[in-house]
Amino acid sequence: MQDTLLNAALLLLIGLVAGFLAATVLGERRRYGIMGYLVVGVIGALGGSYAFKSLNIPTASPFLTLVAAFVGAVVLVALLRVLRR
Repeated sequence: MQDTLLNAALLLLIGLVAGFLAATVLGERRRYGIMGYLVVGVIGALGGSYAFKSLNIPTASPFLTLVAAFVGAVVLVALLRVLRR
């Protein structure tokens, strides 16, 4: 039970950081609040880790998980930018 809660908390923290970094890199920082960063980051983490696993790129460490989440979040923010126009 504690392991599951720790993993969930780690996913939320990594998602928050990844969402913030992705929005900052793409110049969308003012558009999202903390909840927006969290949603974009967590969805990006899921998409990024799926893409990395599909390409046989390991995501075993928290740093590689953050990289995968960041890549997924960047793709998601770019897609949202295109859909908004």
